[in-house]
Amino acid sequence: MRERIYPYTAWLLTRSFQPLEIELIGPGYAASGYDRTESGRNYHVDELYPSKAAAIACGEDRLAELAADIAKRQASLDKRRDALYRHK
Repeated sequence: MRERIYPYTAWLLTRSFQPLEIELIGPGYAASGYDRTESGRNYHVDELYPSKAAAIACGEDRLAELAADIAKRQASLDKRRDALYRHK
């Protein structure tokens, strides 16, 4: 784990995939890889990005993974639908 100098700013993606800049003021839980904001929220260092562009790139990767998962589920549903319609 790399040493961080506090305070520092980082970017994260919200649940709605909006990039948000936050300032972290110190370590969060003891030796667990979390950093704490002034408001007391803890964020894991894997959720933090050094720039807005890096956060957006990670969001695009996550959206691509979600799209692939949806396509896989849709293919499975199509197979089930075809199997059901064969019995009509």
